[in-house]
Amino acid sequence: MKTEKWMQMAFAAVLLTAATSCEEWGKQDPPAGNQVNPTLENVAVYDFEAEEGLDPSAFRLSANPGGTAPEIIEDETKGNVLRLNNGYVSLSNPLNKVTVQNAVSFTFWMKQPLVMTTDEEGNEVAAPQDLSGTLLGFRNATGNGSLTLNANGGITYSAADGEWIENDPASVTTGYLSPGDWHYVAVILNNDGYEWWVDGDRKVAKNVAEFDCSKLVQFANNVPVLTIGGEDNTSEWLVDDLKVYRNAITSKETARPNLGGGSGTGPGGIDFGLFEYVRETPVYNIGSPNCDSPWWTEFSNYYRIPGNTTLNLSFVNHTSGEGNWNNWNLCLATDAERGADGYYEYIVIRSDLFGWGDSYNGDNWTSSGYGDWDKFRVDMEGAQVKITIRREDTMAYITAVATCKDGTVYEESIPAQCGDDPDSVIEAFLIVDSSYLEMNAKDCYASWGVPLTTNAIGAEDCSTAWWTEFSDYFTIPSNLTLHLGFTNFTSGVGNWNNWNLCLSTDAERGGDGYYEYLVIRSDLFGWGDSYNGDNWTSTGYGDWDKFRVDMNGAYVNIDIKRDGGEAYIEADAACAGDVHYNEQIHGATGEPSDPIRAFLIVDGSHLKMNAADCYLYTPVYK
Repeated sequence: MKTEKWMQMAFAAVLLTAATSCEEWGKQDPPAGNQVNPTLENVAVYDFEAEEGLDPSAFRLSANPGGTAPEIIEDETKGNVLRLNNGYVSLSNPLNKVTVQNAVSFTFWMKQPLVMTTDEEGNEVAAPQDLSGTLLGFRNATGNGSLTLNANGGITYSAADGEWIENDPASVTTGYLSPGDWHYVAVILNNDGYEWWVDGDRKVAKNVAEFDCSKLVQFANNVPVLTIGGEDNTSEWLVDDLKVYRNAITSKETARPNLGGGSGTGPGGIDFGLFEYVRETPVYNIGSPNCDSPWWTEFSNYYRIPGNTTLNLSFVNHTSGEGNWNNWNLCLATDAERGADGYYEYIVIRSDLFGWGDSYNGDNWTSSGYGDWDKFRVDMEGAQVKITIRREDTMAYITAVATCKDGTVYEESIPAQCGDDPDSVIEAFLIVDSSYLEMNAKDCYASWGVPLTTNAIGAEDCSTAWWTEFSDYFTIPSNLTLHLGFTNFTSGVGNWNNWNLCLSTDAERGGDGYYEYLVIRSDLFGWGDSYNGDNWTSTGYGDWDKFRVDMNGAYVNIDIKRDGGEAYIEADAACAGDVHYNEQIHGATGEPSDPIRAFLIVDGSHLKMNAADCYLYTPVYK
């Protein structure tokens, strides 16, 4: 229930001082003297939170025909928000007061209230969305030039120097923004194209060849008027926390913030690090070791899965070997006890490409390795099984991979619709049927992919100097662990010419509030106020001549675990010939509740990131 009331639109313009990092690291390669790294600059914030009426000297409110003037209302989820009901707000363009670099960016929350109507058969259905109206617009003083963004992920530019339109809702429907839900939107317009992010997922990252997109950047920089909404609006929209930047935002700004301002990091205010993924006492062994437990008598724990989360389960499968179905079985259901009020099963699947339930469709199976069922029944005894259940909007995407003792692999995948609320919690559980499962608890975890905008770091010939090329920033909230997977290439000249890792405060390098806790290298060396060489533990090291050769092409897994005010780092480099170099160290990282940042640095090296192997995670068995 929303109650309307007038409140002042809070307006804050924050100008940050550009800076670069230039500290003495005690290394043989000094920082490049001519390196200039642009500092991210947020030039305006509109949060709609102050207590008095809208200032007419700063904001002009306009109602379109049949509409009402924009107003501030109190939303039950977001608090005070701007309501556009067939109207728009005009204000002085904050980008007009600064010099942009090679991009402009915007982030904001938005929601289109769900409107119901009646179809021809008398059923109540959701009315069609109107996505054509302006969400954000820029206008010149004469009114004959404009740049607009709409809710279809569309961009329209019309000025004296050209015209360009992308994702025109008259011919394209993207489905980015479902009605009835709050969505976090991030848009980057750069000289070469644009990016469009919704709820932390990159929907578009496009280099535009047919149009000079630097015109968009310069137009946004130079025209005097910014509008929230526009003269073409016919729908109702709620908008909150609009931020304007004079350059390209980073993965921190494109990631979906916690909805509602709580301490968590996920949809609906869920703190992913503290969430209860396993209900009741942990069960590590399911069924009778003799594989004689009948169907629907022995179960795993309930594994609870929040929205936009991937559940990863790992176990050893044992079978009586009598039927194809005498192995693991998986059910996805509502977050309730079996048979209790509110309990409903979406889908049940087995290891042999069979299933049932209202969301089950056998045509949706994809698989590999199957065909010889006699062999399958033998192979599944002692098979190592990994199941991933990835939630995306209202869908769950299930993949199960069984690796058998002789190396045979059986893989099956199927999608399932799980209700109509993307932020709901659903549950998964395993069932035995003349089978027995041994859970690998340490390999059972919930995870969230981290967006990558930089997939390769440093020159391929490993000529990049120290402190000149970096990975994306990776923000690590409290109680979570960051995993990074990448391939390391080295010039082979020095032990240090490999990957380097920095842990810092959640701020831009050299910017306000930036502070480095510690920096470490692949060769058991580091520095920083939190660095203590006595905290190293390692295996595999000793022959440095061999190390410099081995590290070229090594695949590196780094895990950074937040635990209270400490960060625990483990890095394992897997080299040719099954050679491993493993190092572990820990250090203090400030207040336990504050997020920290991690980033990689090259130094006579080159790193290729594996996007599928970079994620935040937390164990489900606490």
